[in-house]
Amino acid sequence: MGRMGLNAAATYSNAPLYAADGLIFIIAFLGGVYITWWAVGILKWDKFTADPHGPQARMLRFLMALTGGLLTGLVAVAYLFAGQALRMIL
Repeated sequence: MGRMGLNAAATYSNAPLYAADGLIFIIAFLGGVYITWWAVGILKWDKFTADPHGPQARMLRFLMALTGGLLTGLVAVAYLFAGQALRMIL
């Protein structure tokens, strides 16, 4: 049957499920970036950096927001996978 065998058919039958997982990850990621950007804005950047309005401080804030968004997206997808696994068990 070739190298892919029956697993290829099983993969294509789950394609809408993977697309929904990807969409949920993107939404959670963007929401997490927005919330993290908003939450990090309250920090007193002059205590952490020499120039709180400089490009390096802005890049640090941006990277922190991306990290928060990534963590939010990963938690949302892990929660989704756990819910799917529970449906298979029950």
